[in-house]
Amino acid sequence: MPANLIPAPELLAAVREFLEADILRDAALTDDKRFNIRVAINLLATAERELRLGPAANAAEAERLATLVGGEGSIAERNRRLADSIRNGVLAADDPRMLDHLHLTIVDALRINNPKWLDD
Repeated sequence: MPANLIPAPELLAAVREFLEADILRDAALTDDKRFNIRVAINLLATAERELRLGPAANAAEAERLATLVGGEGSIAERNRRLADSIRNGVLAADDPRMLDHLHLTIVDALRINNPKWLDD
């Protein structure tokens, strides 16, 4: 990325902070507009987290899936193979490696989508 460009997460943060600090505090806002602005703020925060955390989460998921079902194909294809392996009895539904993979994948997704749902 050229040095003169601001990273996308920082741009999103600036817009989100503007909405929170300036627009949302306007006493003249109607309830429906206030609600829509809060939705927009939450969407911007999610996009920020996805840009910051998504690449590492995807890489970790791909690596875990490679140990479970092989490294060929996209993450979606590997997940289909994982589901098929469980469905066909190749991989036990209570396999600790698979359960650990699912737990970590869900935690990573929650860190992006709604970190308030996590206790850590």
